[in-house]
Amino acid sequence: MEILDRLGDIYSEALSEVISTIAGIQLQPESQENDTELGDITGVMILKGTEHGLLYVSARVPDVRILCSHIIGIPAADVTDSDLDDTMCELVNMTAGSAKLRLSDTDYMFKLTQPFVIKGKDVSLVTKSITNVISCTLSNSEITVKLKVVY
Repeated sequence: MEILDRLGDIYSEALSEVISTIAGIQLQPESQENDTELGDITGVMILKGTEHGLLYVSARVPDVRILCSHIIGIPAADVTDSDLDDTMCELVNMTAGSAKLRLSDTDYMFKLTQPFVIKGKDVSLVTKSITNVISCTLSNSEITVKLKVVY
């Protein structure tokens, strides 16, 4: 199987493992679509390498609040906006790091860059000259997280 055919699994497994490790929450792949609508808060990282790309992890604020609560061990009601931002940056950073290891001997190897957060309802990230799009939704009965990678 060619690496391009495995990219979706590589990134979705990386995100699932990161959430399991840092939050103790198990998520299952719900779907892989061509287009994934963004949540209220999105962590983003530019992937710089032979094949440049963009990685983003997105969720609704209540779902990120639950994740953050599990990660830092405080009640969800006490999670601040800053905690939400930190959670999304950490999720995208650790997901990128895990995927980077899995892609180390491929054309899709990349350097990590500074993660950042985009917030708001009905936000769209538009990229030009895309040749590959990887989108998936991971969820359980409690939360839903969306992942998208464009190259």
